[in-house]
This record gives sequence, C-alpha cells and structure tokens, in this order.
Amino acid sequence: MKLDLLAIAAHPDDVEMSCAGTMLMNKRAGRRTGILDFTRGELSTRGTLESRARETETATKILQLDYRTNLEMPDGNIELSRENLMRVIVHIRKTQPTILLAPSTSERHPDHEAAAELAHRAAFYAGLVKIETKDDSGNPQKPHRPLLMLHYLQGHHVESNIIVDITPVIEERMKAVEAYASQYDGNRKPGDELSNRERETVLSQPGFIEGIRARAAYYGRRIGTRYAEPFWSPEPLGTQDLFSMVTKTIA
Repeated sequence: MKLDLLAIAAHPDDVEMSCAGTMLMNKRAGRRTGILDFTRGELSTRGTLESRARETETATKILQLDYRTNLEMPDGNIELSRENLMRVIVHIRKTQPTILLAPSTSERHPDHEAAAELAHRAAFYAGLVKIETKDDSGNPQKPHRPLLMLHYLQGHHVESNIIVDITPVIEERMKAVEAYASQYDGNRKPGDELSNRERETVLSQPGFIEGIRARAAYYGRRIGTRYAEPFWSPEPLGTQDLFSMVTKTIA
C-alpha cells in the first residue's frame, strides 16, 4: 500500500490532537493517508484499553484513513532499540509515504520525544539498500525514504516554519479529538465534580478541548485564515508555485 501521507504517533489520539486537520485536508485532496501508532496508551490515567480501542476506531473513520496500525510498544517505554527501529522501517517501506509526520523533538511527554527520534532514524535507514527487511508474506522489501519529514506540535511550543490552513475541516477535526471521550470531561465547568469520578488529568481539565480549537485559531490568524496547524521542518522547504503559499486575503 502506497500512502501520500503517514503520521507517526506515540499514542492513539496524538495525531488527532495535533494534526488531524492536515490529515483531513489531504484526504479531501484525494491523497492516501495513514497513522502508525507506537503504543496503545495503556498507561493513560483515564479510560481502558477497550475504550481506547473503540475511540481510535471512531476517530479513524472520521479521518477516513486508508491505513492505521499499532506496533504495541510498551507505553512509557518506547526504546530506541534495534528491534523497534526495524519494525518502524518495515512499515515505512510497506506504506512508502511521500511525506512523514512525526512528533516534535522537544516535548513534555518523554514518549513523544522518543517517537520523534525513532521516526527520524527509521526514515533515514529505510532508504538504505543494505538494510534488509521482509513484508508480511516474507518477501524482501524495497528501500524507501520519505521525501519530506515534518514535526507536529503537541505540548511544548516550538516556533513553526510551515503552517497549514485547515479551516474547511475544523469541525471534523474537532470531532476526531472528541472521539476520545474517556480522556475528557468536555461539558464540565470549573468547580464541577469529575463526571466519571476518575482522577483529574491535563486533558480532563475544563477548557482543554476549547484550547485545541483556540490554538488552531491562533495559527490561522498568523497566516490570515480562521484555523491552521503548525509544523516544523529541519530542512529548507521549497515550492514550485509561489502563489500556493498565499493564504491571506488582506495584506
């Protein structure tokens, strides 16, 4: 299966909270999209493995993904090991993405940083002929290296150098976030009791969902649109059309 866009995530819901709008915009453009989750998020304070799996299935349908799988690495222990590296290489070669999205290299959650480094290494080594891997049927895989790798922002602010307009898909993007209902108390106001008697987390605090929309509005404002998502590229970015970079309607 050849994808145009593959997003790598340490946990299910990472992509939904960070760059689901970009996934949806590319799907609308007729491109093939997918997500590679590293863990099942089993250490999450709220919810269960079963509820998380159901929520991921719902979000996957909202995002209309062509591909999604989970490597079931231990949550809280994403190791930069040879074994994990090879597993990620196999999926990069299997999906052959043109663009790879990965977490930011500087994050609050150590798993996010580990996933970013593992993605960086795998994206490079997947292009080496002398590293041999096999597909699910035992056939040798061809080398493949994504042409562009971008890092999406999560908890920490990192100055972005590319911002993607997601205004047309903002409502679907928010539905994908809200699919993970076990992680949030979306209707709770400051001072209200926890709705399901679970422990408070950063995600369950009143205003968290609104904060995600507000961040999209902030980045939209920066490029002259209503909503947008930020990315950081370690390499210079090129274009064949200067006018494709014009998102403002008022100078």
